[in-house]
Amino acid sequence: MEDTATMREQISKTLDNAENLNPQLNSFLSIERDHADERVARIEAANTELPLRGLAIAIKDNICTKGLQTTCGSRILHNFRAQYDATAIKRLNDAGAVVIGKTNMDEFAMGSSNETSAFGPVKNPWDTTRVPGGSSGGSAAAVASGVVRAALGSETGGSVRQPASLCGIVGLKPTYGRISRYGLVAFSSSLDNIGVFGQTVKDAADILGVIAGRDEMDSTSADVPVPDYSAGLERDIAGKKIGVPRELFGEGLDDEVRDVVEKSIDNFRSLGAEIIDVELPYAKYGIAIYYIIATAEASSNLARCDGVRYGFRAE
Repeated sequence: MEDTATMREQISKTLDNAENLNPQLNSFLSIERDHADERVARIEAANTELPLRGLAIAIKDNICTKGLQTTCGSRILHNFRAQYDATAIKRLNDAGAVVIGKTNMDEFAMGSSNETSAFGPVKNPWDTTRVPGGSSGGSAAAVASGVVRAALGSETGGSVRQPASLCGIVGLKPTYGRISRYGLVAFSSSLDNIGVFGQTVKDAADILGVIAGRDEMDSTSADVPVPDYSAGLERDIAGKKIGVPRELFGEGLDDEVRDVVEKSIDNFRSLGAEIIDVELPYAKYGIAIYYIIATAEASSNLARCDGVRYGFRAE
């Protein structure tokens, strides 16, 4: 078990780093020192072995955290504080993680550069003249800058994987239904997922293993056993079949990105994996279909934010 003094010191240092870097990166919309201190005290009092004991984690600001602001990057929800924890947050808390703040994002998760937040854009930690990607850019920047080892984001159409790519970290968008969406502010309910950012694949695996699984509060969550993802990292890949959809290597793919993916394929092949070309003939319609579904569902979902419950009402 981690030494309590070390845990307190590490969390305090993490909070200091977040506060020091935020003026340059704007990755956090709130840094929750009091909440973090309270969490550390509870973990100390429990005095039990926990899988994520003392792990500092940042949370995208469209995931409900009881008592903490949840703005979705919009002034419509400015100063709104969630009245309950999302299931993913509850599971993180039960595992001993410490939420240190809520991260910036494109307004209501609609964007791919994190330039549309009502609270200002997020900067890429590697080069502050560039974007970190979006819509989960704040979470990606918090991990890439070294403030936290892991963070939660959400993905509807690339909002975890794309900023992870732009920030040079691990981004995991799980299968639809693998993680409960209870407490995730809805954008497009047919497409929304909670995802994980990590500095390493193991970080992402450790988090996924804790938050995945069936949840009676979310009827779309899959009733499928959760494997030990972290243990799976030690298994041999030889004999595994990996499908490569060649339709995705066509027009619009940057040569540099293509080269990196091809090298990864070669690496898997050299480790004994069987590489199989697969056909996805309807992939070319994916973006058009996405924009039909996402915009229609967003229009419906965001209607609930109009009214006195959340502040001003547009005439």
